[in-house]
Amino acid sequence: KIMRIRITIIGFLIYCLGAFSIQGQETEEEALGTQEVLVVKSYTPSLSDAFKINSSPRSPDSLSSKDKVLDFKIKSIPVVSTFVPNKATPLKLQRRTSSTPYNSLFNGGFGVKSQLFLDVSSVIELDRTQRFGIKIYRDGFGGNLPNRLLTSNQQFSRFGIHHNLRSNDYNANTLLQFVTTKNNYFGLYDREWDNLLIRAIDPEVKRNKFKVRTHWNWYDFVVRGIEFQANLTSDNFNTSEQQLALKADFELELGDGKISAITAVKGLNTVFQEAYFGRGTQEGSMGVGSIDLHWQNTANDFKMKLGAGIAYSSEQEGFSSEILYYPKIDLSYQKKGLVMVPYFTAQGGVKLNSFHSLSSVNPYLAPTTTLKPTFSKYNATLGVRSSLSSILNFNFGLIFDQIENFMLFERLPFDMANNNDAYRLSNAFENKYTHVDLYGFKADIKIDLAKNNFVRFGTQYRYFDTSSNQSLWNLPSLEMNWEGQFKWKDYLTFTFQGSLLGDRIAAYRPIFLTQASENVTYQDESLPMFISSTSHITYKLSNQFDIFVKLKLNSEGVHGRWAYYNEPSFLLLAGVTYKFDFQY
Repeated sequence: KIMRIRITIIGFLIYCLGAFSIQGQETEEEALGTQEVLVVKSYTPSLSDAFKINSSPRSPDSLSSKDKVLDFKIKSIPVVSTFVPNKATPLKLQRRTSSTPYNSLFNGGFGVKSQLFLDVSSVIELDRTQRFGIKIYRDGFGGNLPNRLLTSNQQFSRFGIHHNLRSNDYNANTLLQFVTTKNNYFGLYDREWDNLLIRAIDPEVKRNKFKVRTHWNWYDFVVRGIEFQANLTSDNFNTSEQQLALKADFELELGDGKISAITAVKGLNTVFQEAYFGRGTQEGSMGVGSIDLHWQNTANDFKMKLGAGIAYSSEQEGFSSEILYYPKIDLSYQKKGLVMVPYFTAQGGVKLNSFHSLSSVNPYLAPTTTLKPTFSKYNATLGVRSSLSSILNFNFGLIFDQIENFMLFERLPFDMANNNDAYRLSNAFENKYTHVDLYGFKADIKIDLAKNNFVRFGTQYRYFDTSSNQSLWNLPSLEMNWEGQFKWKDYLTFTFQGSLLGDRIAAYRPIFLTQASENVTYQDESLPMFISSTSHITYKLSNQFDIFVKLKLNSEGVHGRWAYYNEPSFLLLAGVTYKFDFQY
């Protein structure tokens, strides 16, 4: 009974609460309407979220996935074409040649008149900073010239070694060279000679020349270069000469240009065993010191080099003053696009004449002569240069100079008491000096036909004006020279060069009995034009082997460059060139 009463009370309460809830809901909708409430709560991550591992993106497996096929259609458009393709041919595989040249070269050949030619040279890289070179050279002919009473063969040989040291700051070159020349005093007059005298004479003249030179260059230093050279000369007539030279170059930037200075000191001592007149020992020493200072600017169209030099010589004979002054000027106007380039140069200076240098010009110089320095006051040229389409190059200039102690060669007289000395038969030369004013012109033209193909021709005409009684022997007014090269497909190369000496006057010394050598008068003798030309043909057999032929032609007659010293009219020589790498 009590249980029933409880159930009844609970049911009544549930009914009342349900009715009240329904009634309250209806009343709120009518009074408040619809509202939205936004609840903002700060993020408070759980500690477990910090240790979750995010999954990495995965690429599809190329083995299991298939490529998407791109399907497209080409729309054909009709066109008119005249293109006809050539028949295709497969390319041939060519072996590349080494870009590094061979470090050694051998030239050898034989020719008419017992010619023997040898030229061997090699340059070896010791390391990245050093190179060593060696050269052996021999040339000449052993046969005698026709119609000559004395032996007339000629030989020339040279042996030299070279060392080069280089770095980012400097470059140094050192050279040691030994030269031997063999010639003969065979230039006798065309007259009757005593056979006993001719048979007793040995005409050979042999000269030995030793040279050592070292030259140092610095790239970024006030002292740009220092050069030292020593020459030792001797012959089979007991002649000896020692020569020393020291030169230093200085350079300093100044404004848009730079100042350069060159200082030089040269000296020599020469001893001749026997003077030509008097037969006593002839010995002499002299020296020359000079300083050249100039400023140059080549940054603008008007390029200039302005300066002067001063020199002093211990040998004062023949000079107008003790201190010698001369210009150092080089001016030109080279505007872009300008075809004609005018220029003016004046490069005076003092030259030290030595037995070493003069015997190289005239091999028939007697082993006794007078040595003096030569002073060139101006050595000036006013001219114009032109270049047309990089093919034709032309240079024309007017020349002028005043020269003190102008040097020339004069033939010595016959010595009655010759003692069978080859150079005392009026067939040797000595030096003479005089003052000369020089006028003239020079012209040069060069034609560049193609790559490595060119032709050049030059000519020079000089007029010598002297107030002294000295005749200017063996000095042609007209001189010409030419050279050229032609190549065909890198296999055949033809080169040539030559020179022409115009008419000139030589000193003829008559020979008669009981003559006094010092008082023999001379006579003028005209020498004809002398032409010398050399041609060289080379055919390339392979990268290492070449064959060549060399031909030399000279004017016929008894006169060559020097009176009665004719040159062989025809010389032909053939040989081979072999290039290889020498490993040490």
